[in-house]
Amino acid sequence: MKICVLWYFDKAEWVYPNWRDGHRKAFEELAKVHDVDFILGKKLPDYQPDFLLFWDDSNSEVFKYLDKYNCRKGICLTTDPHNMENLRKLDVVFVESDPIYQAVRREGIRCIRAFGTDTDFFHPNPDIKKDIEYFYPATFSPWKRQSAIAYLGPKLTCIGTVQPDGKEELQECLENGVIVEEGYFPVEKIRDYYWRSTSVIIPAIHGSERTVLEAMACGIKPMVMNPSNVRTLSYLKEYELWHQENNGGTVRQFVLERYSHGQFVESLLKGING
Repeated sequence: MKICVLWYFDKAEWVYPNWRDGHRKAFEELAKVHDVDFILGKKLPDYQPDFLLFWDDSNSEVFKYLDKYNCRKGICLTTDPHNMENLRKLDVVFVESDPIYQAVRREGIRCIRAFGTDTDFFHPNPDIKKDIEYFYPATFSPWKRQSAIAYLGPKLTCIGTVQPDGKEELQECLENGVIVEEGYFPVEKIRDYYWRSTSVIIPAIHGSERTVLEAMACGIKPMVMNPSNVRTLSYLKEYELWHQENNGGTVRQFVLERYSHGQFVESLLKGING
């Protein structure tokens, strides 16, 4: 089967070398099973694949071009399902969390929970000294809410790029003595911060699902501070139920069982194979 995977994003080729999350690992594992053509940037295939898979939100530009391809199609949905009519054009919608699964399923659209992290890459490292009390990896922007935890001062380390609307978030951190590192970093450096951290704290209004699973894969149970962030909280609620059902068990074991890259690719294959 010829599968075309699109990352229709103008900075995809620039980001790709430093990108190492569950999606990339799952796509690499998928390529061990089928013939996968991974297209980066604002480009489209000039042939007819057997399956067209793209990673984007429900208002993606890709929807404008779907009629060109006479094949089965699916999306790895990145956000809330804002445009259900677009999603109805697809054969399958892969979603990251239970709240999104429930929202899409209520509309009668075929959806499959398919998400995970690279559990080979993200893992505990007991040889690294824990010298950071709180860690938050996120772009500086109001919806990521670094200002809500800036009171932690030098106990907190925040890393990430600064969005045009995020200068006040950055300034609040600097004024409170938060340890800040600006930029887009190689994923090895981010993993090193997880290894050095005692706690991962997430104040975001929504999102940061990847941060939750990466932290858990590294053996850290993250702190989600905003009750409105239902997508991110859903993993912690799921872990608590799993923990009770199994009479214990670590967050690392939970991720290996339910959100490993192996589980991720199995879910993708379920939708791709029909």
